[in-house]
Amino acid sequence: MTKIRELFKVKKGSGEYREKVEAGKTPLVSATNLNNGIIDFVDIDPTFKAPSITVERVSGQAHVQLMDYATVPDDISVLIPLSKMSLNKLFYVSSCINLQKWMFNYGRKLSKTRLENMEIDFSNYEERTINLSSRFPPQNARSTITHNENYKSYNITKLLTIDRGDFHALDRLDLGDIPTVSRICNDNGVTGFFEKPDNAKTYNKGLITVSTVSGDAFVQLVDFIATDNVLICSPKAPFKITTLFFIAFMINKQKWRFSYGRQPYKRIFSKLNIFMPVTSGSDASRYEIDENYIEVLLKNCYGWNVIERELRMGGKTPGTRKAPGQSFITNFN
Repeated sequence: MTKIRELFKVKKGSGEYREKVEAGKTPLVSATNLNNGIIDFVDIDPTFKAPSITVERVSGQAHVQLMDYATVPDDISVLIPLSKMSLNKLFYVSSCINLQKWMFNYGRKLSKTRLENMEIDFSNYEERTINLSSRFPPQNARSTITHNENYKSYNITKLLTIDRGDFHALDRLDLGDIPTVSRICNDNGVTGFFEKPDNAKTYNKGLITVSTVSGDAFVQLVDFIATDNVLICSPKAPFKITTLFFIAFMINKQKWRFSYGRQPYKRIFSKLNIFMPVTSGSDASRYEIDENYIEVLLKNCYGWNVIERELRMGGKTPGTRKAPGQSFITNFN
């Protein structure tokens, strides 16, 4: 066992609060478990060099930073290697920290002393070369987009049929190979891979799922099963897959409306209105969703080539995806 202080110099975060700086190119790491801890890109000089590890002091979540960055002044610790360290080892240490983060919370923060004394077990560690090209795909070459500034408000029930998942208790399921969607807000909503319980339905790919706690919406690209803490949203028209992602994006823009105390079950969620780009028909009073514009817009977004790779797989769940909690697909919204 090796203590963190034997491998890293632990420093307090240094930078600026987001509301005090303008938008720019420097990643700003803050107290969030999402997006590798990065809340925005801001116009200040980086205060830390990559690669290094940032650790959130409330939840204990660790991230490996691959770009020079700054942090907010509080609730972030930075681990700077005492000697040159491979990416493989940095990711290993970060994973070991995350395996121990259950010990920390707001009432028991991961202080500098606790972090320095945290022990890392290298008995199963193997040095290897990491290829990040598939995880961080190159940005698409952007084509010229003629922006459509015509938007119309649609009640969500005009676009989607809303139902709920079929079962509740995950701990009663047997491990298997069917992606199982629950109310979590990461990993595309997939909490693990299980066998389908009796009387449950296998839902076809191409549907939108919404967490009834956080309001996070995901487009499912393979067949799946779902708990009753999930809304199953079926398109009422044969929308393009890009349109489904846009609808999910617009839902996620309003997920701030929902919380554990105001969960978006069917009655509340059905009141949601979203804006969609439209084209006017021959009758000026009639509008149609501009799916061609949405398609061009989405296919110019960073990460769309990863979505296309999933689509080329034909909806088949890869045989390697059988471990509960294993990442399924990133939410590119």
